[in-house]
Amino acid sequence: MIQRSYSLPSCTLMIEGISTGGNVLSILTNFACRFNHHAEPIVGGLELLNTLIKVVGDYAQSLKSSTSVVVPEKKVRLEPEGQHIHVLSVSQSEADAQNPQEFKIKLNTIQLFDLMESLDRLCCDPTTLPDVKLVAPIINYKPQFRLSKQAIPAIAGVFGLAIAGTVLYLLPLMKPEPKPTTPTPVQTSPLPKKSAPPTPSITPESSSNPDTK
Repeated sequence: MIQRSYSLPSCTLMIEGISTGGNVLSILTNFACRFNHHAEPIVGGLELLNTLIKVVGDYAQSLKSSTSVVVPEKKVRLEPEGQHIHVLSVSQSEADAQNPQEFKIKLNTIQLFDLMESLDRLCCDPTTLPDVKLVAPIINYKPQFRLSKQAIPAIAGVFGLAIAGTVLYLLPLMKPEPKPTTPTPVQTSPLPKKSAPPTPSITPESSSNPDTK
């Protein structure tokens, strides 16, 4: 069993299959496409994968003309909701034909481009499902090459937040100025007084005249 993963910031496409020779994954057994904001992945086989590629490719062509339209197929439907939201509806009936599972995933413009990028990488990978081809050149509609009018506000908002975060990171941190220190008064002891030499005491005997001979 061989696994291939095509990971983008908001979406990951996982391909699982077997090889009939060499390192080429030529037979698909299962695929899963998971979005970071949606708990349940899109899971299916080759038929659902081909339908997903076709629907996303046709929707990408409508974005080129700045007028997104509803692109329905048998199991996949992609349609705009408002100005920057794209609703992907998927019916997963391959596992249980009697109880098909259907759910919707709302994608903003950047998440939609990540889905396009993952499918583009799969179809351009010569070692994975060589027979799976792009219905439309999805790579021409990626945001780094050509921005539709709908994509500009959403992408500008993300880049604006990134730039603001970078500017705040580069600003020098303001260090608090140290408070002026008040010199602590030093208590000095008074110098000892110099004692005067003792004066000889004068007695009456010493002060009288000496006897004369």
